[in-house]
Amino acid sequence: MPEQHDFIIVGSGGGGGTIAWLLAKAGYDVLLLEQGPDFAAKNRDSSKAFDASVHDEFFYRLSKPDPKRRLRGDYNTFLKRDSGSNSKPFQYGWTASVLGGGSVLWGTWSFRALPIDFKLKTHFERTGQLASLGAYSVVDWPLQYSEMLPYYSVAEALLGVSGDRKAINDSIRASDWYQRFKNEAYWGSEDQWFPMEDYPLGPYTRTPVGQFIYDGINSVGTTWKAFPTPMAIVQPGSDGAKTRQALAKALAKQNGGLSSGIWNLQAEQLWSDRVRQACNMCGYCGEYLCWGSTGPKWGTQDTTLKELTDLPKATIRPNAKAIEVVFDQATRRATGVAYLDLTNRDDPKLEYADANIVIVSCGAVQTARLLLLSGPSSGLGNSGNQLGANATFHMFGLGIRATLADKFQGLLHSELGPTGNTSTFATYFMRDGADTWIKGGHITSSAKKNPLEDAVGALIRPTNPQIGSGLRDEMVENNRRLEVRLTADDLPIMENRVTLDPNYVDEYGIPVARIVRKFGDNETQVNKVGQSYMSKVFDVYRQKGALKGDLIPNNADLSLVGDHQMGTCRMGDDPNASVVNRFCRLHDADNVFVVDSSFMPTGLGLNPMVTVVANALRVGTHIVDSLRKGQAPGRT
Repeated sequence: MPEQHDFIIVGSGGGGGTIAWLLAKAGYDVLLLEQGPDFAAKNRDSSKAFDASVHDEFFYRLSKPDPKRRLRGDYNTFLKRDSGSNSKPFQYGWTASVLGGGSVLWGTWSFRALPIDFKLKTHFERTGQLASLGAYSVVDWPLQYSEMLPYYSVAEALLGVSGDRKAINDSIRASDWYQRFKNEAYWGSEDQWFPMEDYPLGPYTRTPVGQFIYDGINSVGTTWKAFPTPMAIVQPGSDGAKTRQALAKALAKQNGGLSSGIWNLQAEQLWSDRVRQACNMCGYCGEYLCWGSTGPKWGTQDTTLKELTDLPKATIRPNAKAIEVVFDQATRRATGVAYLDLTNRDDPKLEYADANIVIVSCGAVQTARLLLLSGPSSGLGNSGNQLGANATFHMFGLGIRATLADKFQGLLHSELGPTGNTSTFATYFMRDGADTWIKGGHITSSAKKNPLEDAVGALIRPTNPQIGSGLRDEMVENNRRLEVRLTADDLPIMENRVTLDPNYVDEYGIPVARIVRKFGDNETQVNKVGQSYMSKVFDVYRQKGALKGDLIPNNADLSLVGDHQMGTCRMGDDPNASVVNRFCRLHDADNVFVVDSSFMPTGLGLNPMVTVVANALRVGTHIVDSLRKGQAPGRT
């Protein structure tokens, strides 16, 4: 007989790892399935405060032991829409296939969505731009921004964000786009735009790379203001992230705004007395497992999942690859999940587990794939042909590089701290004409972390490969290189979607996910205008003769879709135009929820992790509250 649980949660990242903790803390029996191994336990010595072996760049970046980067027979395919070619296997499209999911390897940029992100359709209607966006399916979120605010506060407490709230508020307030639209009726109130509560920890230390970009941003003009990028990394030099205390402060500031679910518990009942130690600025953050044994860099494996292990009814099962949400069409309910036990990947075992409620959180690509493999022939939740549609990934790769003159050799020390030390919101909307504004994102500094990988790349690249003295000179310059990135929003297009590939299967014979994507006119314009905006950061250094050579622009890469996946299970009130309702329950199934970033109706011009965690807290609170009232959760 299959084992029986109250909840089965598929995926252990920001969404799944968070809601699993909340439901188990409420006393429910929870089974968490993760297709990857417990990578931290395997590759980090927990007896050491810091484990220098994790600094093996060859092992982590070139050998790529993490299944996210070197997949064994499990891959995605990519197809450029309208190209006339066939889809082909490619390396991107994964967040992570390890316990903790994408939260293990993310870059930790910890932004709340901005109020306008929930009302993009209204914004484009009022500005007269919606008609020109005919190919796009821009919608407003069915939620009010105010509904998310209490959960943003709790999410920041769980993540232990280091940041400077006032500096972020100042950057938004000074921007020309905010000054242009702030008096519009739909824009939102100042208390939503400018929260007054401090982050749990002070700002991360400004690095040499961050200082260069900080000065460059502030030299552009009065509408450009730099701020320390908020990061889910414990502030260097602090006495650590005390999650219990941060939770107590967040809950006290809600003044009763969080009164249902588990929020009637005291902070000492919600969280242990574990303290995450301060970051030592080793620099191995994005794309790496943090080497601090107590989790200076936030991830669910060191926080919510560790708390989960103390709860009697919680089970965490790595190496468990979900292949189907088992669904009873007569009752419109899922009965459980079929999965492969991959403890021995050469000898997979088919297993079943039953549950009253199934929650899917595999990332927007793999969640769409799992649901397409489940239920009716068209997929579970696909009655409106919306499952997998409106996929957005940000315009990754959009940036500008500059090299400092020879006299600056040895100054940058880009290994200090994580990527992305300094940011500005001056580019969240960018002027394109007299009074036309296109949606952009934030500009953030980027430090070079992987000189060995860059060297190998220079040796093998198809055009202008380097060897000998040429390679030496290029690697010397690598240590003087500055870069800024624009985390630009790609607007949703229904035809940009995730489907099942008709030709390719994984090593177990299961169809792989096919990612179909094409940039529209909006993204073409964002590339053009974004380059113009980003170049301004370097103007002061050009004028002073501090740069060597020209600026090197990089446009967005169409197939770079690995990290910020959003939108394949759009949230909305209309079952014919969305996949899940406002509580993230499938319209077509009474007991299946989705809590990763695929629920987002539109993308954000920033990292979605904080919004994913906050939404998982919101959905989990609703589920617990409904069950305690004897009601079916997910009813609108």
